[in-house]
Amino acid sequence: MKKYFSSISFCIGFGMIALMSALLLVSLVHLPCEPNAMELTNKLSVPGAAHWLGTDQFGRDILSRAMKGVQISFLIGVLVVVCGGAAGIAVGSFAGYYGGRVDEVIMKLIDAQMAFPGVLLALMLIAVFGNGISNTVLALAIMSVPRFARMSRSGFMKYRDADFVKAEKVRGAGGLRIMFVHILPNLTAELAATASLAFAGAVMSEAGLSYLGMGIQPPDPSLGKMLSEAQDCILRAAWYVLIPAVIIAVLVLGFNLLGDGIQEVNEGR
Repeated sequence: MKKYFSSISFCIGFGMIALMSALLLVSLVHLPCEPNAMELTNKLSVPGAAHWLGTDQFGRDILSRAMKGVQISFLIGVLVVVCGGAAGIAVGSFAGYYGGRVDEVIMKLIDAQMAFPGVLLALMLIAVFGNGISNTVLALAIMSVPRFARMSRSGFMKYRDADFVKAEKVRGAGGLRIMFVHILPNLTAELAATASLAFAGAVMSEAGLSYLGMGIQPPDPSLGKMLSEAQDCILRAAWYVLIPAVIIAVLVLGFNLLGDGIQEVNEGR
């Protein structure tokens, strides 16, 4: 772990994620106000003692809604990485380990999926299955499968003819055991980098879908939805637009820099 702190990208990304993680932990313990509580007599109030980051056009506390939005962003990111990662690694490992016709068929399917722009594919899936948290996760997880599949395929192709794999075959180990007990642990660093980049992509995509009204639905406060609602008030309450925008930027940039830093160290750059 210490070697990664030699990368400036990793250090900056780690700091950004630590900041957002601290905000997440605080939000799980305490929210200043009920995120959906309205004060219609206190609309678009400036930041002050009662509402540290002001209120929106419905009199709702912006800080509380932003903190709740961070919870949802982390939830979406984790679920997308776990679900999309599991499917992508399973598919890519079979393609990389067995090669031949299996590899050819799987990678043609992966290439076919990658031919669709990611957000367009997500919009199509949400149009079919409906919006909401679970369907947003499903759509974004399917989007992330090619990223994990290509990474794991490359790693399994690298190690499938290694001496330790041949030794396990001589001992009579089955293909699944070799793949997931002996080869997969050697891809930990690559998995971490891919997961970090996929997390950033999931947060950005969810914010974009919610901004368009196709992602997380009210009353759940999404950072993307907050940004959409804030654009109508940009001239009267600039801070309202700035808050969700900055949080999204820090989350996405942090995980991207973390992933880039891991890749830099692994590649010896």
